[in-house]
Amino acid sequence: MLGLSVLSVGACTTPPPPQPVVQVMLLDEFPSAQDTMGVSHGTLVEAVLRSRSPIANERVQVPLGNSLQEVEQGRPGALERYVVQRFRVPTEATAQVLERLHKPGVASQSQGASESRVVESLWGAAQGTAATRTFLENELEIPSGSSDADFLQALVRRVDDIHHGNREIGAARRHLLQAARTAQDAGVIRVVSAGNQGHLEALFDRLGVLTGRDFYMSDLADPGAIVVGASDNHGTVDPADDGPASLASPDAGALIGTQGVDVPIQVNGQLQHHSGSSYAQPQIASLIAGWKQENPAMTRDEVVDRLLRQVHPIAGAEPQIGAGIIENGWFLRVN
Repeated sequence: MLGLSVLSVGACTTPPPPQPVVQVMLLDEFPSAQDTMGVSHGTLVEAVLRSRSPIANERVQVPLGNSLQEVEQGRPGALERYVVQRFRVPTEATAQVLERLHKPGVASQSQGASESRVVESLWGAAQGTAATRTFLENELEIPSGSSDADFLQALVRRVDDIHHGNREIGAARRHLLQAARTAQDAGVIRVVSAGNQGHLEALFDRLGVLTGRDFYMSDLADPGAIVVGASDNHGTVDPADDGPASLASPDAGALIGTQGVDVPIQVNGQLQHHSGSSYAQPQIASLIAGWKQENPAMTRDEVVDRLLRQVHPIAGAEPQIGAGIIENGWFLRVN
C-alpha cells in the first residue's frame, strides 16, 4: 500500500509551469528558402549561435545594399549612390525589424554599416581593376594616377561627407535609434559585431591617412547595443597570450571581446574555420540568451554587469575589445 500511495502522490503532483521561451532573432543575409543546402554569412553565424547552447532562433533577412555593380561599370554618380545605399539599406531594414519586437529576447546581428567598411569595399574595388581606380579618382576629383595615400585620404573625406550630410542616411539612423529604444524597453538585448577593419587601420597608419572619430563605428549599433570585438587565443589554453585579433576594428564601441580567429563551424556535415567579429558576436548572443531564458526580466544593464564580471582585461586592447575577453576558451558556459 505504501508503494501505491507514493505512486498516487506522484501522479497528482502538479508539473512546474513551462518556462517562457526567449525570442532570439538572427538578423543577417540567408539563402532562399528553396536553397536548403546553401551557405551564406548568416548560415555560418547561425551555426555558431546554435552550437553554444540549444537555441531556437528566427532568421530575419537584412540586406546590406552593398552591390558595387554601378561603380564597376563606371556610371557617373555611382560612388555617392553606393555610399548612400550601403548605410541606408541595412539601417532601415534593421529598424523595421526592431520595431516589431515586443517581448523579451535577444537580437543578434553580425552586420555593420560603418565608414570603415564602406571605404574598405571601395578600396578593394579600386585595386581590382585599373579602370575602376580611374573612375573613382574622377568621382573624387583627384588626379588620375594619384598615390595610394592621396586616393585613400580623398575617399575617406568623401565617404564621411556623404555619411554625415545625406538626408536618407540620417532618417534611417534616427529610425533605428527610436526602434532600438522601443525594443530595449520591451526587454530585447541587442548584440552586434564590432567589425574587422584592423588591417585597414594598419594600412592607414603606414600611409598617414587620417580618419574621423566615428570612422569605425557602425550605424547599426545604438547606445544600448552590446558590441562584441574579436579576440585571439593564439591556439592555446593559456590566457597569458590572449589579445585582440589583428583584424579587430579599433574604436568601434566594443564592450567586450571573445574568440574570433579560426572559429570552428560545422556546416552541412563539414567542419570549417572562419575568422572575424561576425563569429565572436553569436557566442556572446548565445550566452545572453541562456541568461534571459533563466530570467526573461533581466535588463540590459544587468546583462552588461554580468558580462563585465566575467572578463579578463587586456591592457592596451580597449579600442578593439573594450573591458576585456570573455574567457573559457572557445567554449562558453551559460552559468
